Amino acid sequence: MMRKIFFLKVVLLSLLLNACGNRFEVDISNIEAQEVTILRYEEALFSEDIDQERIVELQKAFPLFLGDMPLDPIQLGQLKAYVDDELLTELYKRTKQIYPNLNSIEQELSLSFRYLEKYYPAFVNPQIYTYLSGVQDDIFYQDQVVMLSIDQYLGKDFEVYKQLQIPRYKQYRKTKEYVVKDILMTIAIKHVPSLEADARLLEQMLYEGKLLFFIKSMMPNISDQLLFGQTNTHLSWLQNKESELWRYYIENELLFKSDHLVYNKFINDAPFTALLGDDSAPRTGIWLGYQIISSYVEQTDANFLQIINNNQAQQILQRSKYKP
Repeated sequence: MMRKIFFLKVVLLSLLLNACGNRFEVDISNIEAQEVTILRYEEALFSEDIDQERIVELQKAFPLFLGDMPLDPIQLGQLKAYVDDELLTELYKRTKQIYPNLNSIEQELSLSFRYLEKYYPAFVNPQIYTYLSGVQDDIFYQDQVVMLSIDQYLGKDFEVYKQLQIPRYKQYRKTKEYVVKDILMTIAIKHVPSLEADARLLEQMLYEGKLLFFIKSMMPNISDQLLFGQTNTHLSWLQNKESELWRYYIENELLFKSDHLVYNKFINDAPFTALLGDDSAPRTGIWLGYQIISSYVEQTDANFLQIINNNQAQQILQRSKYKP
């Protein structure tokens, strides 16, 4: 009997901890799951030879890319040059290896879109297309359409990335794991109020922190490594140096500077933060911005939309009582 009572207590405690352990796991049971189907333009274009009949079929399936009017000789030549391009052909081969299908990505997005609909009832699942940009384009989101340059996510050790001289610290995030997070980032940018041109560093930090808070709300179980786009080494550095880092910002009066040349060093992507040493993590301002937002949530119990739409940076800082 005592063993049964003890076991019951353990189970109840476990359930309680799980329920309280992730505040982002809100109830979405009343939000109907919708199937997400990603349309693969690169697959349709490169999988078969291009002739006039095939082009008509492609235009019916992908008018967003090819329009719905017959192609003139110049357009036809451009399309054939695109399909015959050596770089794009190599990228397509790699795409086939890494992404024989997109089932897992579609399932992840379907779940994330349920959270989005929870917070934004008018949200409509976008139609998503993949294509090859020659590793040039980022994700585009507008008018309920997402266009994903799939060749941006072919693996951090992909030889073509090295040949294109893409910096190593940028290659690190060119993996399959970042696809859903990056799609959500483009959606977050549409929902988080933008900054004024003369925004101060604190406002930029909190804006970036809200973008990550948005993503975390749509992907409750996303890892810190993926959320912040940091290596484990840099994450450890940020966690261990948090109090020192915050003191550095305060002592150097950085929070209220509106000089972009100064504060971009703490926001922009880089292999490290130059002013803090070669072993430092990059984007320290984004890390601190998210910590302030998290502290604000804990101190005020503000709801999702109140956090996202609050542009009073100094008020958020004060009420967060952030003191690492």
